[in-house]
Amino acid sequence: MFESTVISTDVKPISLDLPGVSVRVLHRGNAESGQVVITRMAPGSVIPEHWHSESDEWCFVLDGDFIEACVTYGPGTFFLGKAGKPHGPHTSLTGCTVLTHFSPGALDFNVVD
Repeated sequence: MFESTVISTDVKPISLDLPGVSVRVLHRGNAESGQVVITRMAPGSVIPEHWHSESDEWCFVLDGDFIEACVTYGPGTFFLGKAGKPHGPHTSLTGCTVLTHFSPGALDFNVVD
């Protein structure tokens, strides 16, 4: 039996400081498990190129078009970004939803200049 069950639609979305981008936190991490979120990007929204100091990030496209560094990907695409390595920018023409896991460690967001 699973230790936790979360119905994502029961979780209130949190708007980020990026227009058109919101997250639903499915699991707020600890030292062993990290953090899991569903990110919703509205059409035309942008997450700038960035990196995380301590956390690896993986994401899986659930629906829509996810544009990573000017290349368009669809549902079923998996990405892995290691801590300290830049990724992005991310955008979407029609809107998309991605499931993202951040490995244990301090989660920060460092925009590439």
